Amino acid sequence: MGEGALLIVVGMLVVFAALAILVIAIMIMNRLFPDKGKKAEAPPSPESVVSGLSEREKVAALAVAVVKAMEKQNGDIPQQSAANQVGWSGETSRWAASGREQAMRSRGKAGRQWGRRSD
Repeated sequence: MGEGALLIVVGMLVVFAALAILVIAIMIMNRLFPDKGKKAEAPPSPESVVSGLSEREKVAALAVAVVKAMEKQNGDIPQQSAANQVGWSGETSRWAASGREQAMRSRGKAGRQWGRRSD
């Protein structure tokens, strides 16, 4: 039992010593090369971004901008629950239907209560 405890302590000391050496090495590298990690490119101008987009991409970007502006004005925009999601064809979302089906399968026999054992 004593040898196992000694092995655990020595192993933990080796790991923490290696981590300490790694931290010190990173600190030294940051001091030697301070400019490498802090260089940031200027953000591109909106005109240069928009000029390379198709009409559909421009419309999508405008829609996102409108939603973001509405979120800033009104707070969060309420989201519909998954059970009420409707797909492109007007039918219920496959994700919602799959979730309902999974919930029904997890219940087992008809009439069985959640968490109760059958007799």
